[in-house]
Parts: sequence; structure tokens; C-alpha cells
Amino acid sequence: MKPHFTDSRAFSRREFLSKAGMGIGSLAFLDLMSREAAAGVNPLGSKTTHHAPRARAVISLFMHGGPSQVDTFDPKPLLAKYAGQSLPASFGNLNLEFTKTSTAKVLASQRTFRRCGQSGVEMSDIFEHLPKIADELAVVRSCYHTEFNHAPALYMAHSGTRLMGRPSLGAWAMYGLGSGSENLPGYVVMRDGPLKAGPTTYGNGFLPAVFSATELRTSGAPILYLDRPDSISAGDQRRILDFSQQLNRRYLASQEEDSNLSARIAAYELAYRMQSAAPEAVDLSKEPDHIKSLYGLDNDITRPFGTQCLNARRLVERGVRFVQVWSGTGGPTGNWDNHANMAKELPPMCAATDLPIAGLLQDLRSCGLLEDTLVLWNTEFGRMPFAQSSEGRDHNGGTFVGWMAGAGVRPGVSYGQSDEWSWKAARDITTTYDFHATALHLLGLNHERLNVLHQGANRRLTDVHGEVIRAVLA
Repeated sequence: MKPHFTDSRAFSRREFLSKAGMGIGSLAFLDLMSREAAAGVNPLGSKTTHHAPRARAVISLFMHGGPSQVDTFDPKPLLAKYAGQSLPASFGNLNLEFTKTSTAKVLASQRTFRRCGQSGVEMSDIFEHLPKIADELAVVRSCYHTEFNHAPALYMAHSGTRLMGRPSLGAWAMYGLGSGSENLPGYVVMRDGPLKAGPTTYGNGFLPAVFSATELRTSGAPILYLDRPDSISAGDQRRILDFSQQLNRRYLASQEEDSNLSARIAAYELAYRMQSAAPEAVDLSKEPDHIKSLYGLDNDITRPFGTQCLNARRLVERGVRFVQVWSGTGGPTGNWDNHANMAKELPPMCAATDLPIAGLLQDLRSCGLLEDTLVLWNTEFGRMPFAQSSEGRDHNGGTFVGWMAGAGVRPGVSYGQSDEWSWKAARDITTTYDFHATALHLLGLNHERLNVLHQGANRRLTDVHGEVIRAVLA
């Protein structure tokens, strides 16, 4: 029996659905939730891990632009000794894009380093608050990859390859584990501006689109196109949605397999539930004042990043699997890409993130969430030990710093070492593949077994590389 419409026009089922979107983000969520799984199977449902997981969720803090390791976490006294002098012949011809080897001069850090916490993790005085949580961190000072420019380095940092269009760490985590929330996306990204490599940086690549990230805004509607139009009541929306779902299910029952339609049914339901769940998740009005202060929401400098960090805690608290918070996408001066003047450009970035990150770790610990939440701090590359022009630093993929904290991470550890110039990683060299393999391991996933057949090959995040960094595991 065909449905009857009072309007004399003939509507096809497809046409009806396209006209009855009701502002619930149907276009965005149909794309987000399209699946390549068997009909009736929810690919976002919880999945069996390869081994017992230590982490249930991940909060990734990504510093866009390349923070200078020698001014933050990697002290190099030799730079002060040779400050202003030409590079030793051992550097050879660096063949850099922005700096001439013949004119490059050693640039010393203007920061003072000290050992912090009982563990003695070294940090510079550019951080006022991170030293308070130094004993929570496992700092890796020997990160390395081959990329020099932002876009390929960003792809490498997220998807293990310099090429665009491969799945990101967050997408792989979703693929391997499913979502932990029925009312919110499993993979959420918050950023403060445009990216040098675009949203494909944190995309799903060749994995089904259901594993892609959802961008969450911290002001206005948290997710675009999600709000219900004022002209439609909640009751009317629910009745129209129920009717369209009835048509979908009737058609699905007549098909042997239609994974796209099965995904569409689930997409409509998730979008409907998110209309109330998403605004509540980012509503900070009920957070006590001391928590807001802990994240720096009472200060203009720290409020933007602090708001994102507090929202990250609230999201993992509500079952979101992977949350990424970006710093440094705000434009040519509001980032970590400090080519012109290290002494002037780096301190504001550290000031904006230092307190919120320390507050996040402290809050996760006090809430009991740090036991099963893995916190990552990383970037696309580091900076050179010599000056670009006179006071800035050029890109350096040869060595940079990242750190981990939380679920299953050995606290208060300094792992690996760069050479005496902080030009190249020298001891316990840690590739991006190793960093990813370790994060997946803590989630209960074996990076060598987490793969998908694509174009005739079993693809994985770590390609044919990667070793779990056992020294940073508790």
C-alpha cells in the first residue's frame, strides 16, 4: 500500500526525504553516517579489542605550526655557547626552503630550564603551570619524521603518511573500537581557525564516512544544521521522522542487503537525539566557578583554549571516544609557526595553552577520568637550532617533542634524546608510527592487526612500520 498525501502532487520516497529534512542536519549526517557494513549491523557499536585496553578515550591536544623544542622541553646548553656563530661543517648543506645554510647562525634559547616535579622532567620557564603536572607526563624528546612542510607533516602526524586522503588516528580508533556514546559523535574535533592542510587532516580517508570527525563549535550551535526550525514543533518533528523511518524500514525489509539505507535510518535517529545531547554537552553554565577558573575561563588569554579543554573533558565524560583540540589555527600570527621572532611569538601561544592543559590534567585526575583517558600532546614538527633571518626558527622534522599522559602511561618519564644541537633525533628515535602504535596499544588495539582491505592491499595506520614505546608504559 502506497502512502497517501493530501497534496495532489506525487512525491517519491526519495523526494519526500529530501524535502523533510526538518533542519536536523540530514545532509551532514547522511554523509557522516554512510556505512559499508552489512545491513542491520551498527559499525559504531562497541567492538572486541585485541588485548585488554588501558584507555577508553583519547584527548589529543595538537599544537599547529611546530612548537620550538629547544624553547620548551629540550634544553640545549651548547646553543648558548655557540650563539651567533656559523653552523659547524658537520651540518652540511641543509637545502632548506626558508633559510640559507651559508648565512644561518646558531640561535640560543632565551628561556631558562629547570627540573620539575619529583620526576625532574625538564621544562623551560615559558611554562608557569605545566610544571605542576610534570609528574603525570611521559615526554618523548626524540620524535622524528622526514617531512619539512606543513601539509605533508600534518598528514604524517595524523595518518602516518605524507599523502592526503588517508584515515587519521581518530578514524582508526573509531574503526577499531566503535563509539562509546549513543547520543553524540564518537570522534569530535574543536579548532580555533583554518588549517594549513584542511579538514582532510583529521578525516576518515578510505574508511567509511561514519568514522570521520564531527566538528564541534564552542559558540552558537555546537554542530551546524542540527537545530530544529522554529516553525516545526518537537512533536511534529518526531511524527514526521517516525513516518519517514517507517517508510525506510518497510523498504529495507524488502531488500536482501542495503547498508546505505540501514545507515540512513541510524543517522536520522542520532541526529534527532543530538539536538538535545550536543547543546547540553557544551553548556558550561552549570560548571562550578572553581572548575572554570582551573581551565582559565576567567581570563581573556586562556578562555578560548580553556573552553575547548573543558568541553573535551565533558565529552569523554559522556562517552565520546576521541576528542581532538587544536591550538594555533588562528591565522598568520596566532600559531606555533614562529619564523620571524621566537622571543615574541612563542610566549603568547604558551600562555594561551599552559594553564588550560594543566587544568585539564588536574581535573581529569580529580574526576577519576585520567585512569582511562589517554591525553596526547603533539605537533607536526619542531624548529631548527639556528636562526631564520635573525630571531625566528625554521621547520625541523628531524627532531621534535611530544608527550603522553593518563591511561596506562608511565608518569614522570623523559624518553629519547636529540643530538647536542637538537637538530636530529639521536637516541631511542621515535617515529610517528611508534607514537601511533603506542596510542593504539593503550586503546587495546594491535597496530599490526588493525587493517582494512583497500585497493588490493591491507592498509593500516602504521603502514609496515611502528613499534610500541614500551618505556613509556606503566
